[in-house]
Amino acid sequence: MNLYEDIKRVIKRDITESDAVFEDFLNRLEEGNLTRDENTLTHFGVFFLPFNKKENKVFLVHHKKSGLWIAPGGHIDKDERLLEALNREIQEELGIERFFKEYPNPFLLTRTPIENKGHLCKVHYDFWHLMETNGSNFKVDSAEFYITRWLSFDEARRMVISPSNLKALEVLEKQNL
Repeated sequence: MNLYEDIKRVIKRDITESDAVFEDFLNRLEEGNLTRDENTLTHFGVFFLPFNKKENKVFLVHHKKSGLWIAPGGHIDKDERLLEALNREIQEELGIERFFKEYPNPFLLTRTPIENKGHLCKVHYDFWHLMETNGSNFKVDSAEFYITRWLSFDEARRMVISPSNLKALEVLEKQNL
Protein backbone atom coordinates (compact mmCIF):
# COMPACT_ATOMS: atom_id res chain seq x y z
CA MET A 1 0.00 0.00 0.00
CA ASN A 2 1.01 3.62 -0.49
CA LEU A 3 -0.34 7.05 0.46
CA TYR A 4 -2.78 7.12 -2.47
CA GLU A 5 -4.29 3.79 -1.37
CA ASP A 6 -4.35 4.88 2.30
CA ILE A 7 -6.27 8.02 1.39
CA LYS A 8 -8.64 6.27 -1.02
CA ARG A 9 -9.51 3.75 1.72
CA VAL A 10 -10.51 6.39 4.30
CA ILE A 11 -12.35 8.97 2.18
CA LYS A 12 -15.94 8.36 3.23
CA ARG A 13 -18.95 10.57 2.60
CA ASP A 14 -20.34 10.18 6.13
CA ILE A 15 -17.27 11.80 7.74
CA THR A 16 -16.88 14.60 5.21
CA GLU A 17 -18.20 18.04 6.08
CA SER A 18 -20.31 18.25 2.86
CA ASP A 19 -21.01 16.54 -0.48
CA ALA A 20 -18.91 19.19 -2.24
CA VAL A 21 -15.93 18.54 0.03
CA PHE A 22 -16.30 14.78 -0.46
CA GLU A 23 -16.12 15.27 -4.24
CA ASP A 24 -13.17 17.66 -3.85
CA PHE A 25 -11.29 15.05 -1.80
CA LEU A 26 -11.84 12.43 -4.49
CA ASN A 27 -10.86 14.82 -7.29
CA ARG A 28 -7.78 16.06 -5.44
CA LEU A 29 -6.69 12.46 -4.78
CA GLU A 30 -6.87 11.66 -8.50
CA GLU A 31 -4.70 14.70 -9.35
CA GLY A 32 -1.74 13.02 -7.63
CA ASN A 33 1.23 14.81 -6.04
CA LEU A 34 -0.50 14.50 -2.68
CA THR A 35 2.08 16.02 -0.32
CA ARG A 36 3.39 19.54 0.23
CA ASP A 37 6.76 18.41 -1.14
CA GLU A 38 5.05 17.49 -4.42
CA ASN A 39 2.46 20.29 -4.63
CA THR A 40 3.00 23.38 -2.49
CA LEU A 41 -0.43 24.83 -3.28
CA THR A 42 -2.85 22.02 -2.39
CA HIS A 43 -2.05 18.89 -0.40
CA PHE A 44 -3.18 16.51 2.30
CA GLY A 45 -2.53 16.82 6.03
CA VAL A 46 -3.34 15.23 9.36
CA PHE A 47 -4.84 16.77 12.47
CA PHE A 48 -5.19 15.07 15.83
CA LEU A 49 -7.48 16.34 18.54
CA PRO A 50 -6.28 15.34 22.02
CA PHE A 51 -9.35 14.60 24.10
CA ASN A 52 -9.57 13.87 27.81
CA LYS A 53 -12.82 11.93 28.02
CA LYS A 54 -12.87 11.88 31.83
CA GLU A 55 -12.73 15.68 32.05
CA ASN A 56 -14.52 16.27 28.72
CA LYS A 57 -11.78 18.63 27.54
CA VAL A 58 -9.82 19.12 24.33
CA PHE A 59 -6.21 20.23 23.97
CA LEU A 60 -5.64 23.17 21.64
CA VAL A 61 -2.58 25.15 20.63
CA HIS A 62 -2.07 28.82 19.79
CA HIS A 63 -0.05 28.19 16.64
CA LYS A 64 2.75 30.64 15.81
CA LYS A 65 2.61 30.32 11.99
CA SER A 66 -1.15 30.64 11.66
CA GLY A 67 -1.71 32.91 14.67
CA LEU A 68 -4.83 30.84 15.45
CA TRP A 69 -6.05 28.55 18.20
CA ILE A 70 -6.22 25.16 16.48
CA ALA A 71 -5.79 21.45 17.04
CA PRO A 72 -2.25 20.16 16.51
CA GLY A 73 -1.36 18.60 13.18
CA GLY A 74 0.51 19.18 9.98
CA HIS A 75 1.47 18.20 6.47
CA ILE A 76 2.13 14.73 5.18
CA ASP A 77 5.71 14.40 3.94
CA LYS A 78 6.72 12.79 0.66
CA ASP A 79 6.94 8.98 0.90
CA GLU A 80 4.97 8.89 4.18
CA ARG A 81 1.82 6.91 4.78
CA LEU A 82 -1.04 8.26 6.89
CA LEU A 83 0.00 6.42 10.06
CA GLU A 84 3.60 7.60 9.72
CA ALA A 85 2.55 11.22 9.19
CA LEU A 86 0.14 11.14 12.13
CA ASN A 87 2.69 9.65 14.53
CA ARG A 88 5.46 11.97 13.29
CA GLU A 89 3.29 15.04 13.89
CA ILE A 90 2.34 13.81 17.37
CA GLN A 91 6.00 13.24 18.18
CA GLU A 92 7.09 16.64 16.80
CA GLU A 93 4.37 18.62 18.52
CA LEU A 94 3.67 16.69 21.73
CA GLY A 95 6.82 14.61 22.19
CA ILE A 96 5.09 11.21 22.17
CA GLU A 97 6.57 8.46 20.01
CA ARG A 98 4.32 6.05 18.09
CA PHE A 99 1.10 7.00 19.89
CA PHE A 100 -0.96 5.00 17.38
CA LYS A 101 0.06 1.40 16.67
CA GLU A 102 -2.45 1.14 13.82
CA TYR A 103 -3.98 3.87 11.73
CA PRO A 104 -7.20 5.06 13.39
CA ASN A 105 -10.05 5.91 11.08
CA PRO A 106 -10.51 9.67 10.91
CA PHE A 107 -13.65 11.12 12.45
CA LEU A 108 -13.80 14.03 9.99
CA LEU A 109 -12.45 15.21 6.63
CA THR A 110 -12.23 18.96 5.96
CA ARG A 111 -11.02 21.23 3.18
CA THR A 112 -9.38 24.38 4.51
CA PRO A 113 -8.58 27.41 2.35
CA ILE A 114 -5.33 28.99 3.60
CA GLU A 115 -5.51 32.77 3.58
CA ASN A 116 -2.14 33.51 5.18
CA LYS A 117 -0.12 35.59 2.70
CA GLY A 118 3.14 34.31 4.17
CA HIS A 119 2.40 30.72 3.10
CA LEU A 120 2.59 29.03 -0.28
CA CYS A 121 -0.25 26.70 0.74
CA LYS A 122 -3.66 27.60 -0.66
CA VAL A 123 -5.81 24.59 0.30
CA HIS A 124 -5.37 21.80 2.85
CA TYR A 125 -7.27 18.52 2.66
CA ASP A 126 -7.26 17.35 6.26
CA PHE A 127 -7.87 14.04 8.02
CA TRP A 128 -9.00 14.52 11.64
CA HIS A 129 -8.16 11.92 14.30
CA LEU A 130 -9.29 11.54 17.87
CA MET A 131 -6.41 11.17 20.33
CA GLU A 132 -7.81 10.00 23.67
CA THR A 133 -5.32 10.99 26.37
CA ASN A 134 -4.98 12.84 29.64
CA GLY A 135 -1.86 14.58 28.32
CA SER A 136 0.31 13.60 31.28
CA ASN A 137 3.18 12.63 28.97
CA PHE A 138 3.07 15.69 26.67
CA LYS A 139 6.36 17.46 25.99
CA VAL A 140 5.02 20.35 23.92
CA ASP A 141 7.23 21.94 21.27
CA SER A 142 7.37 25.60 22.34
CA ALA A 143 8.98 26.55 19.01
CA GLU A 144 5.64 25.97 17.23
CA PHE A 145 3.16 27.32 19.76
CA TYR A 146 2.71 30.47 21.82
CA ILE A 147 0.70 28.58 24.40
CA THR A 148 -1.33 25.38 24.79
CA ARG A 149 -4.39 24.63 26.90
CA TRP A 150 -6.89 22.00 27.91
CA LEU A 151 -10.31 23.56 27.31
CA SER A 152 -13.95 22.69 27.73
CA PHE A 153 -15.92 22.62 24.49
CA ASP A 154 -17.51 25.97 25.39
CA GLU A 155 -14.11 27.56 26.05
CA ALA A 156 -12.69 26.08 22.83
CA ARG A 157 -15.57 27.43 20.72
CA ARG A 158 -14.93 30.92 22.11
CA MET A 159 -11.24 30.81 21.13
CA VAL A 160 -11.33 28.98 17.80
CA ILE A 161 -12.24 30.86 14.62
CA SER A 162 -11.07 28.37 11.99
CA PRO A 163 -14.17 26.78 10.38
CA SER A 164 -12.54 23.35 10.04
CA ASN A 165 -11.46 23.36 13.69
CA LEU A 166 -14.93 24.48 14.78
CA LYS A 167 -16.43 21.64 12.74
CA ALA A 168 -14.07 19.13 14.39
CA LEU A 169 -15.10 20.38 17.85
CA GLU A 170 -18.78 20.12 16.88
CA VAL A 171 -18.44 16.57 15.55
CA LEU A 172 -16.40 15.39 18.54
CA GLU A 173 -18.79 16.94 21.05
CA LYS A 174 -21.80 15.29 19.38
CA GLN A 175 -20.07 11.89 19.26
CA ASN A 176 -19.12 11.97 22.93
CA LEU A 177 -22.35 13.22 24.48
